[in-house]
Amino acid sequence: MLPKSSLYRSITAILKKDFLNELRSYYALSTLIMFILTALSSLSMSLGGITPAPHLLAALLWVILFFSAMAGLSRVFAQEADAGTLFTLKVYALPQAVYFGKLIFSFLLLAGINIILLPLFILFFNIDSPRFLPLLGILLLGSAGLAAVSTLTAAMSAQARGRSSLFTVLTFPLILPQFLSAIRLTGTILSAKPPTTGETLFLAGYAVAAITAGSLLFDFLWSD
Repeated sequence: MLPKSSLYRSITAILKKDFLNELRSYYALSTLIMFILTALSSLSMSLGGITPAPHLLAALLWVILFFSAMAGLSRVFAQEADAGTLFTLKVYALPQAVYFGKLIFSFLLLAGINIILLPLFILFFNIDSPRFLPLLGILLLGSAGLAAVSTLTAAMSAQARGRSSLFTVLTFPLILPQFLSAIRLTGTILSAKPPTTGETLFLAGYAVAAITAGSLLFDFLWSD
């Protein structure tokens, strides 16, 4: 077993590499921002200024976030496959360092998108701004589980044909329990009610379970 300092340095190196690649291309970030703006504009104009019911608003918010994630996070490992560095990463990097480096990158990317998405969502649908922080907290909690699952499924589909479609097909069933819980919890907040403890604990527990399961399964997946 390597020292913790070596694992930490490896995670930091992978995270730094991914951020530098993103800064050079802006692929994932620009794709996500364009998708968010297009989705919000289309929905807002189609509703004609009518504010939907809270639980419908919650479903719209999470659908936009989910498909934004599918558009951007599928390249977390695909860029390695396209550049021909996937084998080198397998040889020289620790599996756990790869998993947690990619996981942290995915979560930070989703966190940035949440910070962009939520104010625009509040603006387009005339939602009370005092609900911003509780909603952002729920989005970040859900994003942790989504990042954990998508990191694993992105690794599974990185070298497959039609990997973007396969990535979505693999991710959706795994994330569905959290997705439904997050919609219910978001709808509760939008209804000006306090978030329920049970749903909040479920979201947190799902995130922890997804990260733990991903960490355990990634060693076997990465070795194949």
